[in-house]
This record gives sequence, structure tokens and C-alpha cells, in this order.
Amino acid sequence: MNNSADVFNNLLVRYRENKLAHAFLLESNDIDNCYLDVLKFIKNICKEDNINEIDIDNLVDNNNLPSLITIEPDGQFIKKEQVLDMMERFSTKPVYTNYNFYVVKNADRFNGSSANTLLKFLEEPEENIIGIFITNNIETVINTIRSRCQIFSVYYDFDVNSKIDEDVLIDVKLYLNSIYRSKDDLIYNRTHMCKLYSDRIDWEIFFRTMLYYLKDCVFSRRTDKIEMVSNLPLDKITKIIVYIEEIIKYVKSNCNIDLLLDKFVIEMRNYYE
Repeated sequence: MNNSADVFNNLLVRYRENKLAHAFLLESNDIDNCYLDVLKFIKNICKEDNINEIDIDNLVDNNNLPSLITIEPDGQFIKKEQVLDMMERFSTKPVYTNYNFYVVKNADRFNGSSANTLLKFLEEPEENIIGIFITNNIETVINTIRSRCQIFSVYYDFDVNSKIDEDVLIDVKLYLNSIYRSKDDLIYNRTHMCKLYSDRIDWEIFFRTMLYYLKDCVFSRRTDKIEMVSNLPLDKITKIIVYIEEIIKYVKSNCNIDLLLDKFVIEMRNYYE
């Protein structure tokens, strides 16, 4: 993978040489950091165009630039209505900039309906629209989207251990080992997991630790990979990572933890049975 600074400097050079495609796809091990760098890249383009003497930084930072739209999953998927809303907004010329920009976070999360709607944009691109797709697994991005984009890999070098509590990681690995291909996974939830933590914030830390651990298993050569990680193909591990991100949202929404744990193990069966 390429260093993030090198990738975005390369994209800026391509833009200046008028060699940038109407859409490009970024595969990254850190979607949130990649998104922030995409916003910086867009700011740089707008500043170089400088068609209006306005504070681009302020407009972008406060989500007030009319010619910039960010799309991310609403629930588990990006929905058709989100794409239609973007298309309607971009039916007019860009405001303050030479281009309309749309940024899609988790570009592997389109369903069939939303992907088909988006293809109208990709198959007949307009000159004043640039699309930027970000994913943590390019193989799960729909091929009709992937084939119409310039593709780049963006790697962020960070110490995942600084984000992981080792005591919590022990709990995470024990849990994943205990429910992997187990007929007693729901029983394990009731006999062990429900009593593990008392505070909701501790459950959020638990699932975030699980998220960081699995991501690091995918993008690094960890020597402590559990059986589930070693046995499952990359696409299924990626889907589990996506699902854990959804679980964290549920934890924050004050859902019942006991029911959430049962929901988690039932969904996990789909990935390894």
C-alpha cells in the first residue's frame, strides 16, 4: 500500500495535468483518516481554482459547501434515496467551485437498488462532477463501480496496540473463540457475557477493541490470530468488521445489551457456518 501523503500528492498532480478521472476509488486501512485527507484534497483543488474569494476551509469544515456531498451508510447500507438526493442536488452547476464533489464512505455498502441508481452517474459522467469512493476492502465493492474508477491504495501507519486495552482484548478473544462454530453460543451469552460488564461505555470499549483487533489482523501480520480469523476468508472477516461497526452504533443507542449479544452471535453464524 502507498503512504497517504504520496497518494494525495499524486492525485493533485493528476488534477493539475487534467488526468484525473471523474471518479476514483481509495482502499484504506483507516476510512475516517482517509476521509479527512479527501476533504483536504478537495480544499486544495478549490483553492487552486479560486473562482470565488471565499473561505473554502470554513465551508468544508462546517459542511456548508453546496458543491460537496458526503454519502455514508444509513444503517447497514447506502440507500437509493441518498443517491437520488445527491443526483438532484447536482443537477445544477456547482456553487463557489468549478466542480461538484461527492464522497462515498464505505463504498462496499451499496445495495442493488442504490448501486444501479449510482451507475447512471458513473456511466455518463458530467465534466463538472468528481466522485471519490472509500473502502476498507476493494474486493467487496460492486464490480460495475470498481471498473469505472481510478484505484489507489492508501495506508496509514499507526500502532494499533495504543488503541487496545490488553485486558479487554483477552475478553474479546475468549468470546470470539467461545462462539465460533458453537451450538451453545446463546447459552454462553447468558452464562458468561451478560455479567462481563455493567456499564454501557465498557461494552462500547469491548466492541471497539474487537473492531481494532480484527482490522489489525487483516492489515498486519499479527501472531495472535484466533482460529476464526485464521480460517475465514478475507471477505467474510471484512463483513464481520462492518457488522461490528453497526453493533457499536446500537450500543450507543441504549439498546438492551443482552438482546444485542444474542443478535451478534446469530449474525456471526452466517459468516462461518
